[in-house]
Amino acid sequence: MLLNSIALLLALVLLVALAGRGNVFAVRPAGDRREGREGRDGRAGRAPLEASQASPEAPASLPSSDERQAGRARFFVTLFRLALFVAIAASAALVVEYQNAGDPAFCGVTSGCFAVRISPYSRFLGVPLPNLGLAAFTALLTASLLARARWHHVAIAAASAVGGLAAAALLGLQSLVIGAFCAWCVAVDLAAFAAAITSALVARQAWRMPARAFERAAQGGSLGVTVWGAAAAAAVGLPFLWGSHPVVPPLPPELAALQEPGKITIVAFTDFECPFCRRLHPELSKIEEPYGDRVRHVRKMVPLPIHPGALPAAKAYVCTPEDKREQAAALLYSAPPSKLTDERVASVLSPLGLSAAELAACLAAPETQAAIDADVALYGRMEARGLPTTYVGRRLVVAYNPERIRDALRREAAGDDMSLPLPWLFVALFGAAAVAVLVGGRDRSRGAADEGGAAPSSSSPERS
Repeated sequence: MLLNSIALLLALVLLVALAGRGNVFAVRPAGDRREGREGRDGRAGRAPLEASQASPEAPASLPSSDERQAGRARFFVTLFRLALFVAIAASAALVVEYQNAGDPAFCGVTSGCFAVRISPYSRFLGVPLPNLGLAAFTALLTASLLARARWHHVAIAAASAVGGLAAAALLGLQSLVIGAFCAWCVAVDLAAFAAAITSALVARQAWRMPARAFERAAQGGSLGVTVWGAAAAAAVGLPFLWGSHPVVPPLPPELAALQEPGKITIVAFTDFECPFCRRLHPELSKIEEPYGDRVRHVRKMVPLPIHPGALPAAKAYVCTPEDKREQAAALLYSAPPSKLTDERVASVLSPLGLSAAELAACLAAPETQAAIDADVALYGRMEARGLPTTYVGRRLVVAYNPERIRDALRREAAGDDMSLPLPWLFVALFGAAAVAVLVGGRDRSRGAADEGGAAPSSSSPERS
């Protein structure tokens, strides 16, 4: 992820350079540049006497003050939209991450993104922050494409400033409170900073220039609006496409050893008193039912210390013969926590007809505790965070997410091995941004050149 981010940053710097070359340093209309070249070619073929009588090059061949102002406007607008493009793409990736916790397409359970996601600061009024950010940045880019009057740009700058302040607060929370940085969150926050600064420069430039001249320079024609709209759509859609086809990492050796040829092995790390594990159990049974014998279920016991009944229940499950463990799991998940004690847990399994003496001996045996300790150690080596944690074949699903499990099981059953490497996403995003910058910038330059002569002088600005 770090190398990909550095590569994308360098690519965006290149885009900024291209935007600057096209919109600031080469601000003369194309016609003027062509006439200048023709004049130089003509003078080169004249006799020395004619060249000596020729008047010096007219100052009009240099960019005028109005043209320089127009070039700056185009440049600032391009940078503002480019910052929003990055913020939209990173926000979309985070939306996918929040929906598919544990999905290795972007973050994974060992990343700072996952630590931020499970923190209490990842939502505002119950809504995930990436969803709010995606909506806000998309709205700002849409407003930028539709803005015409000066006050539109001032309003956009004010909204972007609020976004920049929020980004500063979120970076502070990651650094000082959560203690972990999410790379995609940092990308969003830095892009929000850049958008706040460049939107202020756009608003300042809009107020310094005649209204019609700024509109022609900054907005251009329908082509510019179209390419930036398409770029925004790509920034939203591409992360969702990549999130649907992640590169699935190989299973840890301990889990790979549990796989059975010809079957889909589901390895579930669970706690019989965990509320979300209890909710997932009936859903998981429904999901597995259509696959019949093609699915093999393996449970690993992770009794959490905060659940006093989890350890006695785990021992009871381990002591149940394998052919009756599914029935035992259903009884233990549905039993009241008050019955999950060393003294009463055996009564929960009484419908199975187990030998009371053998069950009591197994519950007290050191080997039973050792088996549970081995499962807990395996869970620790997985560096998983939170229960339930479920491996469906090679695919990891974290927390209560029945739909994700259903999709993972469908893909495993179909042998769906399609995967899209993350670097390709950055290449695709760079391509979309490059087209928007180059085509959109050319379109605005053409609009300014075609109507530049009609622009009022900057000494008598129009008000809107």
